[in-house]
This record gives sequence, C-alpha cells and structure tokens, in this order.
Amino acid sequence: MHILMIECNPNGVAGIANALQLGHHVTFVSADPDFYLNVSPLTKAAFEHANCQVIKSADTFFIDALVELAKGIHADKPVDGVTTYSEYHTVHTASVARALGLPGMNVDGALNARHKHRTRLTLAGTGVRQPRFAHVPTLDHALIEAAVREVGFPCVIKPSDGSASLHVLHLTNETELADYLAELSKVVDYGRSVVRIPDILVEEFIAGELVSVEACVHKDGRIVNLGVTDRCLSGFPYFIEMGATFLNDHPQQAELFAMNEAVLRNLGIDFGFIHAEYILGKDGPVLCEVNARLIGGIVPGLMKISSGVDPYLEVIRQALGEEPEHPIPGKIVASVRWFGSPVDGTLSRIDLEKLKALPGYQDALSYRVPGRPVTKLSKSNFDWVGHMVFTGSSREEASSRCEAALDLIDLEIAVGVAR
Repeated sequence: MHILMIECNPNGVAGIANALQLGHHVTFVSADPDFYLNVSPLTKAAFEHANCQVIKSADTFFIDALVELAKGIHADKPVDGVTTYSEYHTVHTASVARALGLPGMNVDGALNARHKHRTRLTLAGTGVRQPRFAHVPTLDHALIEAAVREVGFPCVIKPSDGSASLHVLHLTNETELADYLAELSKVVDYGRSVVRIPDILVEEFIAGELVSVEACVHKDGRIVNLGVTDRCLSGFPYFIEMGATFLNDHPQQAELFAMNEAVLRNLGIDFGFIHAEYILGKDGPVLCEVNARLIGGIVPGLMKISSGVDPYLEVIRQALGEEPEHPIPGKIVASVRWFGSPVDGTLSRIDLEKLKALPGYQDALSYRVPGRPVTKLSKSNFDWVGHMVFTGSSREEASSRCEAALDLIDLEIAVGVAR
C-alpha cells in the first residue's frame, strides 16, 4: 500500500520505519527533511529505504499548493492513505484526504481542533466546561491588553495555533503581559514553513492537575476512549511537560470519558486518533485543548508497552481504510520523564547506562549527540534533551521509578568559550 505522510514529529518517524518494515511504500513530504535527520536516530535508515520517497517542498504548509502536489504524487503512484503525526498539519492532511477521496477527518472538524479559538467558540453554550476566555483575532496590543483585563489576572495567554506549549504563558501582572507581547511580536512562524496565524486566546487560569484522554474515532462516528494520560508540568510561568503516565484506572476516568465524547461530537471530529487535554478543577474537568491527531512525544510508546498495540501503526492502518486496533492500557503501567539542561550551552557528554540496571527500565534516549547545542529547559517542550521510560504495576510505582532514575543521569554541558 502507498502512504502519503505529510510532515511528522520526531518520535513519529518510528511509525514510518514500521510501515516500511511491513512492506508499505511511504512518500514523505516535508519543508525540511533534514530536521528529522537531526532529531531521530531512525530517520536516516527510513529515508534511505527502497520503499521511501522523500519530497522536500516549501509548499507543505500551503493547502492549495499541497493539494496539487498530492494530486501529482497520486497520479504517478496511486495513494491508498494520507496521514500525519504533526499537530501543525492536521488540517492539511484532512484537506488532502478530501481532495483524493481517501479516509480522513472532515476539514471543519480538523479546523475546530487545530485553532484553539474555534474550539472555545464552537463549544460555547454546549454545556462543556471551559475556562472563561477572550479571543483576539489580531496581534493588536491594545485589544489583547483589553482582553486580559476582561478575563483578569492570573490568566493564561497563548497563540491559537501553537503546539508543544510554545509561547504559552501564565500571566500575573501588566509587566509580564508587556514582555510577552514584545517577544511574540517577533514570532512569524514555528519553523518548517509553518506560518503563525494572528489569533490570540486569553483564558482564565484554572488550578488543577492536567490530564489527557486518548481516543479513536472510527469512520462510522463511533468514539472509543482508550485511556487517561496524567501529566507532570514544570513550574510557572511556562507549561513544559516533564512527565506522563498512561493508565486505565484514573479516579475521574468515567467523567472524563463522558465529557470527551461530548467534546468530540460537538466539534465535529469524526475520524482518527485524538488527544484531548483537561484540567481537573475543583468543580470537575475543564477542557484545555483538543489535538486532532495521536498524542505526541514518547507517549505512543507507553501505549504500546501497556497495551501491546502500536498506535503509530494503527494511525496508518486507519488511514488505509482498515479497522484500527485499540491500544487500551493493560496491567503494566508505563511512565516517562523528560529531562533537559539547566543552562544554554553545548552537550559535552551524556551517559544513561546506569539506568539500564534499575527495576522497570524500558528505554532511555538522548535527543542530542555530543557537540550539539542545547537550550536551557525553560520555555517549551522543544527544550527537552531526552527521556526515560519505566514500568510498574501501578501509576505510583512506575512514576517513582522514573523520578529515582533522574538522579542517575550523567550530563555535562559546556557553557562558555575560552578566550
């Protein structure tokens, strides 16, 4: 079968590699294929595979041009399925699937999830619990300042089309707001030709634990909630994800599952693997955001460990029109912790070998090789240096094993240049 993959994410390269191993043909379209060579050890072999065609195109983020490119690919070798693991390209994938007459999410549903202001506006009045919010369709500082005053401090401000917690900030005063707007004014894209839309969302800050519900929506509209992923976040003012555990016995699971079905149906999300985040507020779950794709990071790996089902491959199988298997968590609980550098610098050495002797060890990986620059772990998930995965018989055991292992990472960063 021939799969058209529109961009990806670093860990999603594993899905491409697995599809190639199964004998599928993959055409991978990216504005910057070298990006993946620098962030995943699987990329080089995948790109050099006889069944993989890599197309570099600056048009990847421009839907009309991308559709024409996809039609040309389809004419040369008929495409059987189109998909992505990239948050930035969910609407593009839905648009190409529609143009080629292939399985995919309807474009309006993809837009309602992709643009956070559309999520809020579409769900307003439906009974779904959301923060109070204000949508500003432009980077007009006066309008944004007025929106912040309307919502009140403390609040959370974010671009409507962001990802990986990039440019998401907890604000407590006017000075922080002014600094944020000055910084955001310089941001015109997110890299890989992904142009930022001007819309800004200001939301009431809701205190509480952050979790997500992983789900699969079948082509007949049936929603299957797979499990709950708990999340560990860094301290304010940023919201960097530092850990996650995939489980099937969260104490609020029934309420979360019911709410998730209402969210997906009201947004018109009718196909694919979906990742929706909720804050567990004092009055119950509050919707944070919806991502119309498989959860990112290493969490699909946790899902595979616990369920025995590879969600990366199930995304591809569903795109090919097959009935996907459900990676529902089993008795084994898997947990991940990400780690980073306390300073900007160059990675001199990293040693994760000591972790392999610990109970429950599954995997540990550095995203950088010695000699590569690293940024201080401070603003977003893009600051991660690596991850570790451990299992246990419970959320508590798996998580505690991860926390203990963090102290055994041997990390050296060069922070200056001798003169």
